[in-house]
Amino acid sequence: MAREASANGRPPATSSINFRQGKDSEIAIGLTFGLVLSHDGGKTWSWMCEDAIGYKGMYDPHYSYSTTGALFASTFVGLKAMRNGCTFDATAAGASFVSAETLGPDHAFYYAASDPGDASATPPTSPNFKIFRSADDGATFPMPSVPTATVTWWQTIVVAPSNPQIVYLSGYAYVPGPPDAGMVRQHLLFRSANAGATWAALSIADLTLMSNSTIDVVGVENDNPANVYIRVELDDNLLSDSIYRSTDSGTSWGRIDHKPTAIPGFVVRAAKNSLGNHDLVVATQSVGSEVSHDNGATWTALASPPHITCLTENAAGELWACTQNYGFNSAPSDDAGVMKTTDLAAWTKVLRYQDLTDAVTCAAGTPQQDSCVTQWCAVCAQLGCTPPASYSCPAISEAPVAMPPPKSGGGCCDAGSSGAGALALGLVIGTVVLRPRRRTAA
Repeated sequence: MAREASANGRPPATSSINFRQGKDSEIAIGLTFGLVLSHDGGKTWSWMCEDAIGYKGMYDPHYSYSTTGALFASTFVGLKAMRNGCTFDATAAGASFVSAETLGPDHAFYYAASDPGDASATPPTSPNFKIFRSADDGATFPMPSVPTATVTWWQTIVVAPSNPQIVYLSGYAYVPGPPDAGMVRQHLLFRSANAGATWAALSIADLTLMSNSTIDVVGVENDNPANVYIRVELDDNLLSDSIYRSTDSGTSWGRIDHKPTAIPGFVVRAAKNSLGNHDLVVATQSVGSEVSHDNGATWTALASPPHITCLTENAAGELWACTQNYGFNSAPSDDAGVMKTTDLAAWTKVLRYQDLTDAVTCAAGTPQQDSCVTQWCAVCAQLGCTPPASYSCPAISEAPVAMPPPKSGGGCCDAGSSGAGALALGLVIGTVVLRPRRRTAA
């Protein structure tokens, strides 16, 4: 449903960037080949594979990094949390599928369940489309709310930075259409004024929406919860996205930007500019990025930005972006999977896959140690990185050679592809043929 890179078997890419709430030096970055963690502001990184997190295949977990250091991750078998640096364990949220999650400024954790249930399972499972809130770091989720009885998928949930009582929620439902039309998508947009206890539907009359469109809540101004921003994906039903702004808590909307492609990155900057407004930054992978200093009335193109597929701002005012480590024909390499900037002019490389060196080391018997660490030699060889001697990896001549970036298009399974596509395939196959001769110490 989303158009971001995801899952193994596809080119290695960055899918999300998450800072620990209240401690920017602790960072969790979602990748199409697992997760990397940094405890020193991005100077060093350690890798965890999908097995340790608890998911497989073409999927990007949603992550939230709480003030206590708990890292929440959505999986196909429910919400999990890592509190010990090594294992993602089940939570009180149960096994329902989580489609959206977020942390509020009061540290409350929210998640939206989008689970149709399975009557054929043993025992049968019931549908669950409730909104849950925890005030104790995910230990309990009392009194979930039900915004509407008719929903198929919750898309996004966002809490206003200046007022934790204000929460915005988007999603959609498939409902019967006109005669002979079959099922059609009904777009949903809600606002809560009491921390998710009850919800009020918001008007979507001002939005251009098509049958394939989705609505994402992408930002709320740092000092005014009535000023909220949404992205309408596929507003031409095929390719284009638009950004809308509301100054009346979602009662009405005005379109402030439109692109003939996906807009995967949007940020309302926390600090005000010299005009007394919050800068707005729109970022794309293939048609550049731009900034508005006047609430979206006018836009200025950024000079030579990287090719961006996600964008977030940390508490220090740095913008961090998912960028192209290897690149492909329509998005050349940025030579980094994550880059950052403070002024939108100079971009610093933060994470290069070929500079990774370590997997997270855990106790024997954990999936991370028994599965992920034993894969690291193969993964590292495919990424083009050099692990420490302590891994006793085979000499590079024994390993498959990482291919150069592609010169033309081609998917991961295209026999004529190279570079990122071949690399993605190697990440799947290489884990079978390469093993360290001894594991790192637990």
